Amino acid sequence: MSVMIGVGSCLFANSLFAVLVFRGYRAQEPGRLLLNIYGAEVAKLVVLIGLFGVAFATLDGLNVPALLVAYLVIQVASTLIAAQLSARAASRSGTQDTH
Repeated sequence: MSVMIGVGSCLFANSLFAVLVFRGYRAQEPGRLLLNIYGAEVAKLVVLIGLFGVAFATLDGLNVPALLVAYLVIQVASTLIAAQLSARAASRSGTQDTH
């Protein structure tokens, strides 16, 4: 249960961040995008603290290390996956250009 709460909290908070940043996104307004990023990050942290607070307050036997490790793994996994996909795409495009 602790792992699922950590994973779910991470996915929910990051999904909220993405929606808040990119709804109505216009590349011609970089200042607005920056404000959206700052506001979304604050909202993400408030939601995350709220979710963790509710979990800590209502669940007996919550395994805090498992919750936090699950959160961290999901948070870092997306970056690692994106880096791997980018490296593969770069190597494929380099191979195709030489033929």
